[in-house]
Amino acid sequence: MPRVSIKRKEYKLNDLKGWVIAQMHLHHMTQAEVGQALGISQSALSQMLKAADKKKGKEKIKPDPFSYGDLLTLCELFEASEEEKQRLLTM
Repeated sequence: MPRVSIKRKEYKLNDLKGWVIAQMHLHHMTQAEVGQALGISQSALSQMLKAADKKKGKEKIKPDPFSYGDLLTLCELFEASEEEKQRLLTM
């Protein structure tokens, strides 16, 4: 299904969560290690990375769980390029 501009922020947030998960796999890091870098627990990071399930609709997922500081920390942790930083920080 094509992406529509009405849901642009939702798509970007899902892309960000996917990027974090992909970087964790590439760097062989666990949620606990990334959570420690962010100063949160593993379970809190797990909740931040969870995607909303449209079918259930009962789960309360914070719409934008990552702060600007969190994104800077993640970019530094995963050694993101300048282009990647620019893309991630201009959501």
